[in-house]
Amino acid sequence: MKSYIVNITMVHVEPAVRRRVIMPAGATFNRLHEMIQQMTNFESYFTDQPYHFFEVEVDGLCITDNPVRRAELKGSKTLTPKLPTRVKIDTYLEKHKQLIYTYDLGDDWRFLIELEEIVDDYHFGFPTLLDGEGTAPPEDVGGPPGFSSFLAIMEDPKHPEHDHMKQWVSNARYVPYDKKRINDALKFVKYKKTEWDKIDHNNYIIISDPYRESEVSEEQEPAKPKKLEPKKPADHGLTKEQQEDVELYIKAMTRLYGMVQFEQVVTLYNLQNDLKITVGNLQDLLASGELDPSLQKEDILYKDAVFLGPKLAGIVPEQFVRETIEKPYYQPPKEQLLRYADPGYFDQTTELLHLEKLFQKASIPQIQIDRMLHTFMEGLSKWHANFMEVIGRLMAQAGPLSEEQVKQIIPVAINVANTVRLIENRGHTPQEMFGLERSEVKPLTEQPAASEVKVGRNDPCPCGSGKKYKKCCG
Repeated sequence: MKSYIVNITMVHVEPAVRRRVIMPAGATFNRLHEMIQQMTNFESYFTDQPYHFFEVEVDGLCITDNPVRRAELKGSKTLTPKLPTRVKIDTYLEKHKQLIYTYDLGDDWRFLIELEEIVDDYHFGFPTLLDGEGTAPPEDVGGPPGFSSFLAIMEDPKHPEHDHMKQWVSNARYVPYDKKRINDALKFVKYKKTEWDKIDHNNYIIISDPYRESEVSEEQEPAKPKKLEPKKPADHGLTKEQQEDVELYIKAMTRLYGMVQFEQVVTLYNLQNDLKITVGNLQDLLASGELDPSLQKEDILYKDAVFLGPKLAGIVPEQFVRETIEKPYYQPPKEQLLRYADPGYFDQTTELLHLEKLFQKASIPQIQIDRMLHTFMEGLSKWHANFMEVIGRLMAQAGPLSEEQVKQIIPVAINVANTVRLIENRGHTPQEMFGLERSEVKPLTEQPAASEVKVGRNDPCPCGSGKKYKKCCG
């Protein structure tokens, strides 16, 4: 398969930060951006809007994810703005042999991307780090000059800002260069279907490949996947409160996103909590076996540094990754996120309250309505749910209804379906994805929003807090 070996070097950064990587042809500039983020210490997870924007200028194009920058360039005679999800790097990389990628226009990080070789014997649908050097700078350190000052302060315990800087960096993503960790993360930067996707990876491992290291070790049988060795409970280094929180994060994120990497759990946990944890803490916690009964009870699996949620039962993980890789993550605040740890939780949207009131008007007992709506929401949230089957089941449970009642219920049920959080949308609703200009993800119909439905002062708040509307958003 046609692939590129490229050298990626941070410009004006000392000590040198360099990554040599092989990547399949056909990557968009957005995939290039994600690859670079995974190989550095920059933030790249769970944000509807990027932590910082990036851009590449080449052949009269400004390829950027910055909507303000694109708006500024509309009508420009010198630069044409382009979305990075719609432009592939191949033509420009082969033509110029090098590109300049700029990230965070405030700190102005620049990367020189140099084409070293075009090869045809790489068979993986994701990039692989071949070699590299240098620990990448953390976010918001002030660009190359700021990073230089940061390193000098960190290396001098007598510096007046040493303790402050040490405290600051403890809250940042600043981990040493680790080839194995980076390659584990790069497995999920998938953008090309290959023969590799047809292999049963539960029963086969890499013994020999010119670009990827063997997965066989002396302690490991060739046909068995690597397992974490049990450790004592105290080895994971987490407090009881942290352990309980981490368990909730795993449950909530697998239900909301379907699949998450260990590093993604740690990243989001650290973004929302003062006391930080590491991937090592999480691995040690899992190795201790303390979480196994709770996770197994709720059909949450983990292997190869990835958690698989209950909604992925019977779904090939590689297929799931291919269909979701281009989509951004929905990131709710901590309080809202952890509600998804409850298997029976669904957002109490205005549309859902409207549907409930229609069934109440039909004189259906409340206990039956609760059961119907739970089944309905559960059906809608499944992978690639069939709306007609789900709505058919709902109407059958409701019993005989008049033609007028059916005409009122169906449009509202469609509105509910458009506001359900889906794993195939990485936690976004179909309506939100459509609003993010994902034209391939359309709502079921252009039904008017249920804005005309008033929420009573004593009704549950649509935000899902569990409080009355008058004491919450009202």
